[in-house]
Amino acid sequence: MALIESQHLISACGPTVRDIITDARNFTVWDSGITAVSGAVRTGATIRFRTRTGGGRSFRVHVEQIPGEVMTWTRAVSLGLGKIVRTFALSRHDGMTRLRVWDETKGPLRGLIRSPFSFTEQDLNDFVNAVKNRAELLG
Repeated sequence: MALIESQHLISACGPTVRDIITDARNFTVWDSGITAVSGAVRTGATIRFRTRTGGGRSFRVHVEQIPGEVMTWTRAVSLGLGKIVRTFALSRHDGMTRLRVWDETKGPLRGLIRSPFSFTEQDLNDFVNAVKNRAELLG
């Protein structure tokens, strides 16, 4: 299993952070790294998006969530021989909200699969920092 992770303490309430990471219509407004998106971010839904680092390709992911706590975006590839899961976890910490995001690549083809979400740890850090900046701006 390959794993990259980023987290940040955010000076905003959990519902504000949750609203940002589930509002697909506005992903392209703030610097999320997502350049186009279609679909709604809700349990059982599939969304399609493009990223700056994705080479112009679009990617489909399946969404699952426990509102206010955890959300996953899963992309299965190559006949079930691999999958990529981005997990978003929110928790309270000293009156702030901790956002932890990690990408896991699983399966026998994991060494050959590139994540549509983040190609490097810096990409993931940029995403989490952008959520932080947006949440703190909105309050």
